[in-house]
Amino acid sequence: MERKDFKTLVQPYIKLDLIVMVVISLIVLYLKLWAGVACLVAVVFVSIYHAKIAAVQTEKQIAEIKSNLTQENDEITRNFIDTCPIYMCISNINGDVTWSNEGFRNEITSEDSIAEIIDSKILKKLFEQEQYEAIITYKESRYKLTASTQDESGHSKRMIYFENVTAAEIVRDKFKDSRPAFALINVDNYDELMAASPVEKQSVIVAEIETMLREWAATLNASLTRYRSNRYILFCEHKEIDAMLKDNFSIMEKIHEVETEADFPTTLSIGIGVDAATLAELDTYAYQALDLALGRGGDQVVIKRSSDDIEYFGGSLSNVERRNKGKSRIMAHALVQLIHDADKVLVMGHVRPDLDSFGSAIGVAALAQAAKKKAYIVLNEPNEAIELAYQAARETGRFEFINGEMANALAMRETLLVIVDTHIGPMCEEQSLLDRCKKLVVIDHHRKSANAIENTMLTYMEPFASSASEQVCEMIQYAGNNFEFEKFEMDALLAGITLDTKNFTQNTGARTFESASWLRRNGADMRNVMNFFKMRLDFFQKKVNMIASAEILNNGYAIAYTKESDESMQVLTAQAADELLEMRGVNAVFVAGALTNGKTTVSARSNGLINVQVMMEHFGGGGHINIAAAQFEQTPELAIQEVIKYLREEKLI
Repeated sequence: MERKDFKTLVQPYIKLDLIVMVVISLIVLYLKLWAGVACLVAVVFVSIYHAKIAAVQTEKQIAEIKSNLTQENDEITRNFIDTCPIYMCISNINGDVTWSNEGFRNEITSEDSIAEIIDSKILKKLFEQEQYEAIITYKESRYKLTASTQDESGHSKRMIYFENVTAAEIVRDKFKDSRPAFALINVDNYDELMAASPVEKQSVIVAEIETMLREWAATLNASLTRYRSNRYILFCEHKEIDAMLKDNFSIMEKIHEVETEADFPTTLSIGIGVDAATLAELDTYAYQALDLALGRGGDQVVIKRSSDDIEYFGGSLSNVERRNKGKSRIMAHALVQLIHDADKVLVMGHVRPDLDSFGSAIGVAALAQAAKKKAYIVLNEPNEAIELAYQAARETGRFEFINGEMANALAMRETLLVIVDTHIGPMCEEQSLLDRCKKLVVIDHHRKSANAIENTMLTYMEPFASSASEQVCEMIQYAGNNFEFEKFEMDALLAGITLDTKNFTQNTGARTFESASWLRRNGADMRNVMNFFKMRLDFFQKKVNMIASAEILNNGYAIAYTKESDESMQVLTAQAADELLEMRGVNAVFVAGALTNGKTTVSARSNGLINVQVMMEHFGGGGHINIAAAQFEQTPELAIQEVIKYLREEKLI
C-alpha cells in the first residue's frame, strides 16, 4: 500500500525527468556518438536507481514517519481519553467494569463494579435500548448516562459514558421552579353558608375565609386576588406546588374549621394549572381543573399538567347536598325541547348495566314516548343484574330494545342520543354511537372524570344525587303536566334509586326521599321493586363463597376474590362488597372477580371515612367517595395484590 502511494506521488516527476534526460541524450548522441551512448546508459542507470534503490529507501523513511505519527496520535488519544471530561468505563450488564479511563477512576470509582452507582433497571436499559439516556445523582453531582450502541456481533459489554451535567441540571431546576403556576379557588357552598347565617355574621364568615386563604398564600409567596364573591385567583411559582403537595393542601382541612350557623362545613375546590407552554394555556388548564373538581363534588384539589396528566387530592368529606330544584327544572325543559326537535331518541347506559342504568334509561325512553317520539333503548345483552327488570319491560310491550349494530343503522344526523348513568365514552354500551350521533345528552350522578364525553348539547351531572334514576325522576316531574307514565316506569326508577342508595342507607339526601315519595304516590310498588333484586341460587352461592374467602387487614381494610368467572361478575363483586362492608371493624372493602373477557373487575366500598374513588382512579377506574370500581388486566389474585401494594405505599395498612 505504501509503495503504491509512493509511486502515485512521485511518478509524474520521474516521467518528466526521464523525458528531459532522454531528449538531452539524443541531442548528445547526434553530436557525438560515444558521448550520446554514455548519456543513454546513465539515463537507464538513473531510472533503475529510482525504481529500485531510491524508492525502497524513501518508502522506509515514509513508513518511519508514519509510525512516529501513529505513536504520537496514540499517545494523544490515550491522554485525551484519560483526561477527557466525559468519564468512561467498559462494563457488562451486571455492572462489572473491565476498563475505565483516569477521570472515571478519580471522580466516579476505582472499584471494579458500578452496580451500586447505577440502578439495575437503568443499567439494563442502557444495554437493551439504543440512544437511551438517564440522569443519576452521585456524590452530589448529576451525570447523564449513555452507552455505545450494540454491535453486529451482539457483544455483551458496552462503553458507558458519564457526562457531568450538574450545572445544566441546576439551571433546569431553577427554571422549572420559577415557572408560573395558576390556581382558581372556589368556595363551594358560599350561597348556602350565607343563607344559613344571620346578616350580621355573613361579613365575619367571609372575612375569616379570606384571612385563612391569604395566610396560606403568604406561606407560598403567592399573589391572591378575589374576583368574585366566592372565587379567588392565586399566582405562584412552580416550586410552591411541591410545597403544597408536601403540606397535603392543609388549607382544605383548615377551611372546615370556619364557624358558621350551617350544619355542614365550609369547603373549597381548587383547580391548578401548571407546566403549560403559554400563559393562555395555563389559564385554560386551571379552569379545566376547577371544572373537574366541581364536577366531582367539590372539597378537593385538581392539578392539570397536560391533557393526560391530571392529579386529584382531597375529597374526604361525604357529599353535602348542594343543589336546587331550579337546575332540575331547567334541565328537564331543555331535554324535552331536544326530544321535540329530534327525529328519534336513542337511550344508552353503561356496559353491563345495573338497575340504576336500566331504570334511568326506562325513564328517559318513557319521557320521549310521552313527547310522541320514537324511542329505542340500546342494550346488547341483559345480564343477571337487570334480567328480571328487562323481562318485565318486554312484557309491557311499550319499550323497544336494540343492540349496538341496529342502533348504528338507525342513528341519523337529527337523532338524539341520551347517555345515562355514565359520562365516560369507553364505558358506554355502544361507544361508536358517540361518533354517529351529533346530538348528545349526558345524565349522570358520578363525579366528573378527566375523559368525560365532550361536545354534548346538554350535560346534567349532579354528584350530589343518589342515582341517575333520581335525576331522571326529577326531570320527569318538571317536564310538564301533559305527560303520563305507567306503573312500570315508576317501579324501574325506584329500583334504580334503591340499588344505588343500598336500600336508602347511603348517599341519600332530602331530594332522594322526595323522589321516592313521588314515585310511590304515582304507583311504584316496593314488592315489585324487590322482585327485580332476586337472584339465582348458583349466583347466591358464588357470592357466599366469595364472602367466605374474605380477609380483614389492619386499619379495617377487607379483601376478597374468586378465581371463577361469570358474565355478571361486576354485580357479584359489588353485592359481596356491600355485604362485607356491614361486617364489624370494616371501613373499606375490595372484592375482585374474573370477567368472561379475561379481565378482572374490582369493586370497592367504604363507610365514607375512606375515599375509595381516589384509590380506584389510581388503577384507571372511578366512582364515588364510598362506591368505586376498576378493571385490571391481571388475574383476580394479582389484582388484589396490586391493591394491597397501593395501600402499603400510601401507608394505609
